Formats: sequence, structure tokens, C-alpha cells
Amino acid sequence: MNVLYVSQFFSTTRGGGEIVFYDWAVEMAKRGHNIFVICNHFEGVNKTNPEFIADGITIHIVKPIIKHKGELPPSISQNTGFIINAIVGGSKLITDKKIDIIHANNFTSAIAGSILAKINHLPVVITNHAIFTTNSPDNWNRWTAQNNTSRILTLLGPLFEKITAKVPADIIHAVSYATKEDLIRFNVKNKIVVIPNGINLRNYDDFELEHDYQNYILFIGRLVFSKNLDVVISAFKDVVKKIQNAKLIVVGDGPLRGRWEKMVTELGLTQNIEFTGLISHKRKIELLSKCSSLVLPSFFEGFGLVLLEAFAMRKPVIVSDQRAFYEIIDEGIDGFILPTHDSHAWAERMIFLLSNKTICQDMGNKGRLKVESKFHIDHVVEKLELLYNQVLSKKVKCQRILRHERS
Repeated sequence: MNVLYVSQFFSTTRGGGEIVFYDWAVEMAKRGHNIFVICNHFEGVNKTNPEFIADGITIHIVKPIIKHKGELPPSISQNTGFIINAIVGGSKLITDKKIDIIHANNFTSAIAGSILAKINHLPVVITNHAIFTTNSPDNWNRWTAQNNTSRILTLLGPLFEKITAKVPADIIHAVSYATKEDLIRFNVKNKIVVIPNGINLRNYDDFELEHDYQNYILFIGRLVFSKNLDVVISAFKDVVKKIQNAKLIVVGDGPLRGRWEKMVTELGLTQNIEFTGLISHKRKIELLSKCSSLVLPSFFEGFGLVLLEAFAMRKPVIVSDQRAFYEIIDEGIDGFILPTHDSHAWAERMIFLLSNKTICQDMGNKGRLKVESKFHIDHVVEKLELLYNQVLSKKVKCQRILRHERS
């Protein structure tokens, strides 16, 4: 099978939606399929060599090449440039490599992938990770405020999301039932199939790190308003009253880093809360191997890939009361689900886990077993491969019917 992946950001480090696309492509290539990728961001890209092979997949970089800084979203001109160049470059690839099926990521990539499929008469699967607009009418206001971008995005954002969610596709792939529910609420008419995200445990086990449960809590994610890091920072004031040497390590970058660093200073927690910025995958795994637990206090998530990473390293998680998290966490078994904005509840659970290393280990081991049985990349790719074959079979059948009707 010759598969073209369209993902504006194609990354091993940036965000869950980009990382899973990379992992799917690599695993599909290992299964003997010919995998091609159109993107305009890839770590360490050489601008003089826009086409190269990495991990068995052929990657085509199209302009504008984006060097991601501070986790700011691409501009309107960058998005438009990507769509145009992805269509031009993708059409050539489709012809030269005899592509059978297109799989596009959401937002801008979905538009490019859908148009490519239409003009080249190919089936297309589009992955949707989450619907921003349906979760809160205020989300786009807060998004523009945190990035200091034009207020016009408050109006254009929901419209753009609606367009990208409703572009023509043979199948919409949702990463959770929560996302599927939001797509239905968004009045999406395409058929929706749920296949949850997964991770490649080899990317964690190959480091052969010892698991320990030291006196620190870990947060990993983009430093944007929806991650709701305020509640954990506020809660940590109570944590250090009970455990003076407790630490919170914040991994990631984004527009709210400065505000949250200032909050830490004002609360007198500079000795207890550390911001690392962006770090390597290896360093991330090292931190995961030694923390007592991972926190994800988001008030909006379509899945939460970092939770699987914590489970892979045998760590319990503390999460906010969001629908998607109930599809991953078993309350009190491998993690805790807390009221999103209740800092006292967050403090209590962090203190509990920091004070009970044996419980951390037991809960973390149960999380590991869950990943092995339910969220391993092999399970996900098997389902994707089956989905591609079903879509292709249906497309071929439809083409035969059309040819018969014309004759």
C-alpha cells in the first residue's frame, strides 16, 4: 500500500497530535507499506534538501518552512502557503509514487488532504484530535489573548475549525469518544470511527532506566491557557507546607510561560517549581522515570498522549475532570480524576502520592499493563491498516459501479 500522510507539523517532540502521526507512519513503513509525508516542519530539516528519508519514510518539506519558536501557531499566510504547496507537491507525489490513499491531520492539513483527494480521485482519512469551539464559547477569546494576536481570530477561529472539521472525507478518525461526541455536536456528517492513540513502548524501554519515585511531580505539555497549570501552581503552596523539599518540574514552552513563572515567584515557590523549557525525548523519559506522578490539569483535551507516556514509565497520573480522560484513567486504580479548578483537591492528591511511594509504584504498574494491553502502537496501527483496506475496498467498489453505470 502506498500511503500519503499530510501533517503540517510532523514531529517526534512537539505535541501529541504530531507525535502520533509520526509513530503511525514509522510503524506502517515497518509493516512493508510505502509511506510518504508532506509537511512544512520537521526537526533539524535542511532547507537545501526538502526531500529525505527518515525511519523508513520519505518526507517532503514544502514551503513555508516553519521553525517553531515559543509554540506559537502558524500565521494565516503560513497556513495558506502550506495548503497551496501541499496540493502542488502532493499531486506530483501521487502521480509519481502511485499513492493509494491519503491520511491527513486536522485543521490546515485536513483542507490540503481533502482537496488533494478530490482532484486526484483518491480516498482520504482525516484525523480529528479535538474540537476546540464546542468545549467553551470563550476558548478563542482566551487563545488570542494569550498569543497577543489579532482579535479577528476570535471570529475566524471557530469558522476555520468548522470548515476543517467538515471537509469532505471518506472517514473521520476520532482519537476518543469525547472527540466523536463533539464532532456530532458540530453537525459533522461524515462517518466517524474511533481509534484511540497509542505509543511505542520500545521508545521508552530502550533507555533501560531504573524506575524510582522521588520527591517531585512532573507536568509535560504546551504552556497554553487550556493546560490550566495555574491550579497546580496554586496547589503547590499547600504541598510544600507538608513536604518542604517537594518539587514540581514543568516541561514545555508556550505563550504563558512568563506569566506562570511570575506566579511562581509571587507565591515564593522558586525553589520548588522549575521550568525546563523544551527538552529532548531522552531527557523527558529520564524525568518520567524518577517522578512520583504526572499531572495534567487541562480543562480541554481530546485525548492526552502524555498520560500513556507516564504509564509506560510506571507512573500514576492526576488529571482534571474531562470526558476524554475517563477513557484512559481508572479512578483510584492507575490515577486520580479531580475537579478541574479545585486547588485544595490537587494539593491533597499530590501530597498523598509524594508520601506513599509504594502506592505510586502499584498504580504505575497497573498503568503500564493498561498501555501494553490497550494503548500499544501495534494495536493502533493494526486498526488503521484495517481501516485503510476497508476504505480502499469501498472506493474500488464505488468506482466499478460508476464504470458499469456509464457503460
